[in-house]
Amino acid sequence: MAEDDPTPGSARPPTAKPTSGGSGAETGYAVIGTLISGMAVWGGAGWLLDQWLDTRVFFPVGIILGMAVAIYLVVARFGGLPQQSGPNRTSTTQGGRRSRPRTQKGQR
Repeated sequence: MAEDDPTPGSARPPTAKPTSGGSGAETGYAVIGTLISGMAVWGGAGWLLDQWLDTRVFFPVGIILGMAVAIYLVVARFGGLPQQSGPNRTSTTQGGRRSRPRTQKGQR
């Protein structure tokens, strides 16, 4: 169609593609992969250090350190729960005090 083709020398408008935040499975696999790789990398470095120094302390320390760093990275990358937009679940009056619960007519 002629209207779909841009005229020579004009820029084609970008196509609108919705950005995806990823599915829950993708996020789960990324978190698990980060945790396992943190333990493997730092535990492997501790194991190599144990082999080189003929000790037995750096392997467990490396695994614990790897898990701690991996948890920090997961929290930094994926964060916590998303912020709620809109009104809160509990209604408040001016001044921040909670309003009285609504009851049926005739009840206290």
